Amino acid sequence: MRSLLTFMLLAAAMTPALVLAGPFGYEMGQAISGEPDGLSDKGLLYQNSPKEFAGWEEVLAYYTHETGVCEVRAYRKVSNGDAFGYGYRKAADSLVETLTKKYRAFEKFDFLIVGSIWDEPNEWLAGIRKDERKYIYVSEDLDLEGDLKEIQVKVVSFGLQLSYAFDNYDACIEAASEAALSDL
Repeated sequence: MRSLLTFMLLAAAMTPALVLAGPFGYEMGQAISGEPDGLSDKGLLYQNSPKEFAGWEEVLAYYTHETGVCEVRAYRKVSNGDAFGYGYRKAADSLVETLTKKYRAFEKFDFLIVGSIWDEPNEWLAGIRKDERKYIYVSEDLDLEGDLKEIQVKVVSFGLQLSYAFDNYDACIEAASEAALSDL
């Protein structure tokens, strides 16, 4: 029994990333090796996760070389979507219910931008696709577990986006902005 416990402690010490892994296995400030897969609209580099996660189509780590990982986004398709958005809302609500058990309460934002023509009940999804309707849950708190600044669940045109912004997110955006200015 003692040798098993010793083995488990040694294994944990040798693989700290597995023991201390944050959302989708990423930690705040974690260095990303290799070439980035792309550049976001905010100037952050991103790379697809080398690991697959059940139920998620894609997991991306956003970072700069100076700050390391500052955000993780995951995408999930919603297959039972309809023009009224019932499947999308149900999927988002269910995910938030699960996340609330670990992280705390979320604030819900459900609105249509003023002046949008997509205001009929059967045009709910059209409003999402045209980026005129927002259905988002946000949990912001300085006391979030794991160096997290914000967790967001957002309905997007094909499904859900789950994002985790770490405490270094603002520094990451600033570093990306300075890098963009140096190119001018």
